[in-house]
Amino acid sequence: MKSEDEKYCVECGQKINVKAEVCPFCGVRQPIFYANQPFQQQNRSMQDDRWLPALLFCFFLGPFGAHRFYLGQIGTAVIQLVTLGGCGIWCLIDLIMIIVGKYKDNDGQYIKSPLNNN
Repeated sequence: MKSEDEKYCVECGQKINVKAEVCPFCGVRQPIFYANQPFQQQNRSMQDDRWLPALLFCFFLGPFGAHRFYLGQIGTAVIQLVTLGGCGIWCLIDLIMIIVGKYKDNDGQYIKSPLNNN
């Protein structure tokens, strides 16, 4: 049983000091928690609420980069706006990637499709 000043390593499960940043047993950096809270995995929904708006923006306004503006990719959205979606090819590739759920937003998170929950 662990005491108040101990926590479990997220990788190897050994008891370590609650203030430890790195596990002395396996060397894995520990996540930072508030006041000795237990480790909780984030349970993200498989479907992303941004998928349908991104799909519609890409389908109707793809050559103008509207879907990229919507998802926070301002730099590439401006380039897509100037080139009219790479003469339509760039926005077609983006449309396919959004449909299959392999398109990433500005933070690197996939825009999950309800059609493909992988």
